[in-house]
Amino acid sequence: MNDLRFAFRQLTKDPAFTIIAGITLALGIGANTAIFSVVNAVLLRPLPYPDPGKLIVLRETTDAFTWGSVSYPNYLDWREAQRGFTDLALVRRDAFNLSTAGGETEPGQVAGARATANYLSIMQVLPRLGRDLTERDDQAGSAKVVMISERLWHERYGGSPSAIGQRLIVDTVPREIVGVFPSALRYPRNTEIILPLAELRAAENVLQRDNHPGFTAIGRLKPGVTLQQANADMESIARELERKYPQSNTNRRIRTQPLLEVAVGDYRHSLNLLLAAVGCVLLIACANVANLQLARALARSKELAVRAALGASRWRLARQLLTESTVLAFVGAVLGVILAIWGLDAVLALSPPKVPRFQETRIDLRALFFTASIALGSGLLVGIWPAWQISRTASLTNALHEVGMRGGSGGIRRHRARAILMVTQVALAVILLAGAGLTLKSFWRAKANLSDLNRAGFSRC
Repeated sequence: MNDLRFAFRQLTKDPAFTIIAGITLALGIGANTAIFSVVNAVLLRPLPYPDPGKLIVLRETTDAFTWGSVSYPNYLDWREAQRGFTDLALVRRDAFNLSTAGGETEPGQVAGARATANYLSIMQVLPRLGRDLTERDDQAGSAKVVMISERLWHERYGGSPSAIGQRLIVDTVPREIVGVFPSALRYPRNTEIILPLAELRAAENVLQRDNHPGFTAIGRLKPGVTLQQANADMESIARELERKYPQSNTNRRIRTQPLLEVAVGDYRHSLNLLLAAVGCVLLIACANVANLQLARALARSKELAVRAALGASRWRLARQLLTESTVLAFVGAVLGVILAIWGLDAVLALSPPKVPRFQETRIDLRALFFTASIALGSGLLVGIWPAWQISRTASLTNALHEVGMRGGSGGIRRHRARAILMVTQVALAVILLAGAGLTLKSFWRAKANLSDLNRAGFSRC
């Protein structure tokens, strides 16, 4: 507590240094807090389903492609033979033309999906209103039904329970609304309606084993079953299908990935690059403040030498300087959080507009804990070099001998140390800025490649 009180007194005695160093650290810490908040929302936060780590996406793979769609007959064989999942569902993302039966609203195109009746049960998502799809809805010749999203329910029906039983025109076909699925269901991305597979199951080409009409399988691992065990089981199934159907299934295998990785994997590399870039910015800030702190400590060398002569140990002096730099870092952290809150709007404006996880970015407790951690790390990084330099016995002895003297070898050493500091600061800034620039260049290149893939229709979500 004595160190803290003395640190606050020293910082308030030199407000210019405190403001400059605090703002410098705030820029670095604020940028890291803002980007970490995005990383936390997109990559670290679990999916909004019960036990989301057990949700696994399955696709077919061959030598020609590594992430291909699933043949409907193969899916039926997978489902019957597999032992690692509670069940397997089939889903396909589609776009539909939508209008109301009475023509009250303008027709428009919405993103939707066709899915087997067990899809919501595997995701462990209950309908917000009405009922789920049933096996009967999947049969050819069954009644035309549709489930709508919670957002569409509020937008077109004002959240009224009377929406159940009303009709929507989906691709010119009237369908009865039987249920409303909650906003927690986010795969496939931006889904507004879900249709059963009744019509597709009646199509001859879908029933052909060598046809792959864009389907994705998704399953939930059984309790106690690992992904490696499920992979081994699916591998044996794929080999058996290859033996039975060599014309369509030769060299065809099954690839699995956790749902979270499928949902955000396209953005992981770009976000990690961006986090590395702002990490470089924080290192630049720490290097600059460390040099300022060392220059300030050199100016106080006589004071520290007198304290050493009165019995203060080397560790005692170093601890005081480290305390001051840590207090300064936490001041920068407070300012950095404020800058991060202001800067989130700009970050979100540059993020993909139709990815809900980006839009959920916020400064939460995890982000604040991260900020406190990097503030503590920054304080130690800023203070450890000045503390080591100024608390050396030789430095303290030279400073003590300078008391009452003008010039001398101690003054020459001080000027030499400041010149070395300036050269070191410029060298570190150039190296770290070059690293940050190269990292940002890689980020923009990765983002451009991802945009090209999305325009070509290869988005995984």
